[in-house]
Formats: sequence, structure tokens, C-alpha cells
Amino acid sequence: MTISLDGWQVPGFNIKVAVGVKLAGGDLSGYGSFALSSDNGVKPAIITVKTNIAMVDVAELEDLISKAKALDANGARMVYTINNAAAQAYKVRKAKFDGDVKATELEELKGWQVIFKLLEVKSISEREQQHRDKTASNNSVQQANTGHESVQSQFEQVEGP
Repeated sequence: MTISLDGWQVPGFNIKVAVGVKLAGGDLSGYGSFALSSDNGVKPAIITVKTNIAMVDVAELEDLISKAKALDANGARMVYTINNAAAQAYKVRKAKFDGDVKATELEELKGWQVIFKLLEVKSISEREQQHRDKTASNNSVQQANTGHESVQSQFEQVEGP
């Protein structure tokens, strides 16, 4: 299986890609045997990539590490467009490096096994939530926030002990 980031092919051989998504929820059944649970939304997908890079291809390992450490103009980690069949099945389009980027020496293969994770950003669930929040904000009525000031000014105008 192959995976590319903004058209850059992740280097190596025996590449394995695993994609997962957490459907968050909580147990609401209490002490009974009911199957009640809360729905806390769909969390961002995580793509785990394992690849082997030959020691003679140290420049490819350096390129991968540079991609992982890359920052955008605002100083945030770079967001990459993902091209991979499993990621497409999960509707993952954009992701950034997250967590550890580990390279373990493989003496018998004269290479490194590199493992890293990519965290989905700008997911469909996230965009839907932003849309719901914007709609809710547009439909809400702003409450008065000057009530305390008017009471205070009335209090100051009253004469007495």
C-alpha cells in the first residue's frame, strides 16, 4: 500500500497503513443492565503508517523527518493532503503529523522501521459542527449585559443613610 502527503510519496518498503476513527460515547446505564449510552460525536481519524527504509537511503529518512517537523507560516505544524485508499474510505483528506515519529534500527534488514501517526484535520464532522455552531449563533438572541450598570446607577441616585 502506498501513501503520499501533498503528492510526496512516503519512502520505504513493506508500507502498512492503518486508519481508525473513534465514535465517542459514554455508558449511561448506571447500575442496571440497560444498554444506554451517550453519543459524543465522531472524533478525528488517526492514520498509523509503518514503513521500512534501507540504511543506504538515509536521505529518505531525513526527508520524512523534515516533513514531520515542518511548520507553516503561522508556526503550526503543516497540514498535508493525504492520498491513500484506506484514508479515502474514511473520507480523510487533510492530516498533520501527531505524536511520536520513531525510527527503530532493523539490523537483519540493514534499515529502519519508521512508525508515525497522522491526525485528521478539517474533518467532515468538524466542518458539520462548525456549521451547526454558526447556525446556532445566528439564530440566538443576545441577552442584555448592561443590567448591572443600570441598577448601580439607580442605586447611586438614591439619597439616604
